[in-house]
Amino acid sequence: MAPVRLAIDARKLTDFGIGTYLSALLRGLEGRRGIDLSVVVRPGHERRLRELAPSARPLPVAAAGYSMSEHLQVPAALWRQGVDLVHIPHYVVPALLPRPIVTTVHDVIQLFYPPAERTGLALLYLRLLLRSALLRSKVVITVSRSSRRDLINLFAADPGRLVAVPNGVDPELAIRPSAAEIEDLKEFYGLQAPLVLVVANDKPHKNLDVVLRSYHLAVRRHRVPGQLVLVGGVEPGSPLAERADRLGLTDRVRFLGRVPQSHLRALYHVASVLLHISLYEGFGLPVLEAMAAGLPVVTSNVGAMRELGEDVARLVNPLDVDEVAGAVERVLVDDPLRRRMVEAGRRRAERMTWERTVDKTVEAYRRALGED
Repeated sequence: MAPVRLAIDARKLTDFGIGTYLSALLRGLEGRRGIDLSVVVRPGHERRLRELAPSARPLPVAAAGYSMSEHLQVPAALWRQGVDLVHIPHYVVPALLPRPIVTTVHDVIQLFYPPAERTGLALLYLRLLLRSALLRSKVVITVSRSSRRDLINLFAADPGRLVAVPNGVDPELAIRPSAAEIEDLKEFYGLQAPLVLVVANDKPHKNLDVVLRSYHLAVRRHRVPGQLVLVGGVEPGSPLAERADRLGLTDRVRFLGRVPQSHLRALYHVASVLLHISLYEGFGLPVLEAMAAGLPVVTSNVGAMRELGEDVARLVNPLDVDEVAGAVERVLVDDPLRRRMVEAGRRRAERMTWERTVDKTVEAYRRALGED
């Protein structure tokens, strides 16, 4: 049987979130029997692609995202290859794409929590793109059952075309850095244990105001020691940092901004608890990464976070400052509870591998081609 000529749009290969998904997918598809892989990349990303999938055929396309040009240039590149199947790992499915389409929709965050600068026209365009992707795709992959429900409820999407394929986690996260590496990291960032770790960008749905207020309450009520450490898009000079100063938490809250991946992996082992109380997530990868590293998690009791954390994490109402503060305090001081959470989290992370994600994605490809 001739191999399936598969094309993947990997122009978001270096993006946060989707980039992790694409990297794992390309690495997992490398060398798979029965798949001849072509990959659409941005010019300059060919080297990164070779590192992940040396046998894949790069198709450089310079068209900007969310532009009219991508609706022409991406299909043109794929038509020249004569592919059998196209996988778009995002809701922007260019017009005129050849052959059957599989689309991954990670979330609909921008519909629930649109950026402040997003115009009404831009939101309308987003809705049209999502609706088009749902109608034109043979199979739509979502990364959680929660995201699958959202597409059904918001767009009346055909449940028969939707398949939930959860993300995986890198097993190397379970490897604890050496004591020397940990001490060097703590000295480099000026960290004082116990650490409450937050991995999030500075967007409304990340709920960072409640994070800060909850930590302030825990400090004021029970004089919780240590520091709150925020990793991601929150910089030291941000409005949130200014609010921490006004609350008297200047030395108790560390805003590290974006850090190297190696430092983030180490921080999962240095911290005492991960606090992830977003109002909405398509999946919530930091929750799973923390579990893999043996870090107890306090997360929201809604959506994908509840789905991922059920019977493992401490689930809280993300709008209840008192409840969040109490959960953090409890996890920090209750050693038997911490041990149970660590063990349960590791077991869950061991089952949620990227290899399983790739296997389920290949099943979705076969289904789109009518082979199941």
